[in-house]
Amino acid sequence: MNTELLSIYLNDHLTGAMAGTELARRISRTHPELRVLADDIEADRKELLDFMRQAGVESRPHKEALGWLTEKAGRLKLNGRVLGRSPLSDVLELETLRVGIEGKIALWRTLRKLNSFDDTRLERLAHRAESQAELVDQYRLNRVPQVFNSPTVSGVDVERTFTVASTPEGVVEYLRDFSRAEQWDPGTVSCTRLDDGPVEVGSRWRNVSSFLGRKTELVYELTRDDASGLQFVGRNDTATSTDDISITAGDTPGTARIAYHAHVEFNGLAKFGAPVAKLALEKLGNDTEKNLIRVLGPVR
Repeated sequence: MNTELLSIYLNDHLTGAMAGTELARRISRTHPELRVLADDIEADRKELLDFMRQAGVESRPHKEALGWLTEKAGRLKLNGRVLGRSPLSDVLELETLRVGIEGKIALWRTLRKLNSFDDTRLERLAHRAESQAELVDQYRLNRVPQVFNSPTVSGVDVERTFTVASTPEGVVEYLRDFSRAEQWDPGTVSCTRLDDGPVEVGSRWRNVSSFLGRKTELVYELTRDDASGLQFVGRNDTATSTDDISITAGDTPGTARIAYHAHVEFNGLAKFGAPVAKLALEKLGNDTEKNLIRVLGPVR
């Protein structure tokens, strides 16, 4: 066997595997229900590394770095939005991921032909990749009507995904009462409940925040409260702020994975300040993540 050619071939696929892993992780931050798929794609990359070790092929770090950079560069494509995440990104990213999975299927089939590796293992991996491709395609096609019928909007988006040392139920219970934003939202000056009774969909709060050196007031409403997470929508004359918080079980018992997505839609002349607001919101996103980890518990 020509080990030099095998080394080039496997390292080229390793580049694709790294790009696919990064892309799958990015997609799962927006769609937490695809986190298991992202975990499987990461596991496939480790399987490839194991086959390379068996064949005596050294992985080339610059190839993995190239894969990482390729995925990051892919985010720069124009999808109809300058600052926010475009709905079209869902379709394009899922199509790209599907192409990568097809390449992985070809890889496993090629290695089977060499008769130098565990055929049963490769067959299992090929079947798993075929299932991944089918799942991605179904998910993509389900998204198509929503994407191409979505209204034209502008605004800025901030996304963070992290794990805390609290159960999903505990996280939901804590975050459900938005008045606690004073404890974890670095921009909140005060947050006061406007109604009485149990916190439920429709409950409202008056939130006073400091943003770009000015105080601003929004009235927030709990618009979604279910097993998968919460959504709060805040409004005033100049902006609408939507906080989507998806909460799933972490990798270890007693932990929770939080996917936080904030979208701010500006009205009127405030739209011209969106680029500056984007920079400020990114910093707030970092501080919010740190504060939530602090109050809900860091994972050791």
